[in-house]
Amino acid sequence: MKEVLQNWLDGSLPLPGVAACCAQLPDRTYVSRSYGDGFVIAQVERVLNRLAMAADNLAKHGLEVTRLCWVFEHTRIQLVFRHDGHCLALFTDNRPGAVNPKVEDLLEGFLHLGSS
Repeated sequence: MKEVLQNWLDGSLPLPGVAACCAQLPDRTYVSRSYGDGFVIAQVERVLNRLAMAADNLAKHGLEVTRLCWVFEHTRIQLVFRHDGHCLALFTDNRPGAVNPKVEDLLEGFLHLGSS
């Protein structure tokens, strides 16, 4: 699945407004991309690791987590979680006019990747 994911990300990104992305595989390895100076790969991997742990903690309290979004002053981090243990985080701009509808398509595409 790692190679499929890498090829899919390379074919789907970059997109306007997406600064970085990071996918965590069930074995806790990562497939990451950064599209500017705002984020370095090690940073997005650490952030995804911490956010995935937060989602795990929510699940332990009976909250089924499928999507999460954190909004910061300049960045929005959107996460989607698959039932097979894969998750994807997109680090996007958080400013007026920076919304790209293709981001939603990308998140949905990740949920169905490899299922056909």
